[in-house]
Amino acid sequence: MQRYSKSKFTEKNTMIIYNTTFSVPTELQNKFLDFIRNEYIPVSTQNHVMKEPRLTRVFSKDDNGDASYALEFKSDTIEALEEWNKTVGRKLYFLITTRFGQNIQGFATLLQPIDL
Repeated sequence: MQRYSKSKFTEKNTMIIYNTTFSVPTELQNKFLDFIRNEYIPVSTQNHVMKEPRLTRVFSKDDNGDASYALEFKSDTIEALEEWNKTVGRKLYFLITTRFGQNIQGFATLLQPIDL
């Protein structure tokens, strides 16, 4: 479980964006999307720490033809996100690995919006 440096997120009243990018084999894409819509997102947002879910498909494909999807949520604070990751995040990891085994790979990126 990754911990994030609070010192890197210094601006007050700035939402944190938590992005997870998944690599999904072609034959599992429909099942994966149903799972994300009907199970993953509802569990992610049930305690209201993660807000405004957005799912996008990455245009490029992996070398083996798998598609990639990016799922992002917004969180009010880094502390709330860390607590969510320890509890809900672990539950979601268990759900996705139980359903898909090692067929779905993912990595998370933590982002901070910058005013233009």
